[in-house]
Amino acid sequence: MRTSDFVEKRRFKRLDLTLPTELKRLSDEKKWEAQEGVTINVSYNGAYVGDISIKNMNAGDTLNISLSVPKDESRDFPFSRIAGKARVIRVAKDGIALEFDEDINRLFIAN
Repeated sequence: MRTSDFVEKRRFKRLDLTLPTELKRLSDEKKWEAQEGVTINVSYNGAYVGDISIKNMNAGDTLNISLSVPKDESRDFPFSRIAGKARVIRVAKDGIALEFDEDINRLFIAN
């Protein structure tokens, strides 16, 4: 596939923001497993998270996600915090692509 054949399917622009992120997943034993990762990019509707263990993680899994945007990054991103459910869209060697649930909490920055 040539680069010119690529069609951008994202509805929202992604920003390259490296943010500490906490992910929680309900294990097969019905226990919450928590791990920390770092976003590689974030948008209104999703994020790509790296620096995490992707063992036993599959596309379609539902996770709880929590991330905070530092004040000095807030000029590039309209939220100070995102928390709620996200669905794993893709699992790659270096991380996972997440789509935020429509009911995710986005705390806006007051100007």
